[in-house]
Amino acid sequence: MRVPKAFSEEYQVFLRETGFDNPDPQALLMELASLSMEVYLKEIAWLSDFVGRVQRAKREAA
Repeated sequence: MRVPKAFSEEYQVFLRETGFDNPDPQALLMELASLSMEVYLKEIAWLSDFVGRVQRAKREAA
């Protein structure tokens, strides 16, 4: 998933705060989910919400 420009800064802040570096939020979400739901629960919740908002924004813009 490519992060739209309108969401780019928000995602970059998340990456800086968490120490992750994956530019694809969907790929990062799957990676974290496969590692451990308990360890990364907060990050998984944030990424799930973020991916949903990006997808809604793309549908609304179409």
